Amino acid sequence: MQKASVLIVAKGVDHKGILANCAFVLGLSVGKLLPAETFGVEVVDGDGTRHPALTNISHYVRESGQSKMRTLRAEFIQNPDVSVVDYTEDAAPADYAMYTKSLGAHKGEEIIYRAIHIYGPAEYVISKTKNLSMLQ
Repeated sequence: MQKASVLIVAKGVDHKGILANCAFVLGLSVGKLLPAETFGVEVVDGDGTRHPALTNISHYVRESGQSKMRTLRAEFIQNPDVSVVDYTEDAAPADYAMYTKSLGAHKGEEIIYRAIHIYGPAEYVISKTKNLSMLQ
């Protein structure tokens, strides 16, 4: 079964530092969950220098409003074949204890997502996200 990876960034998050931070944190977090076959092999360039393996699955970056992100996240977490990792406003402080406390104080509609990452069966994941705008 082919897999796909989709990063959905919240509309209005257009500060390059915030976008880079979201992508970096989610990339590291998601990497921990992915099976080895998600990655290609190490590549050697013309000079004989090695380059570590990159992902070999379909990957997309989209943007969405908060309401749609909440709806998609709620739907995806119900599917056991899909992994969802989110990055909320609560995660912005670097201190993990503060993040835990802050997120624990918020419910449903109070949670503001900066980005979410979806990984799962390509046909399913792409069909649910293909109508989202590409990140500009």
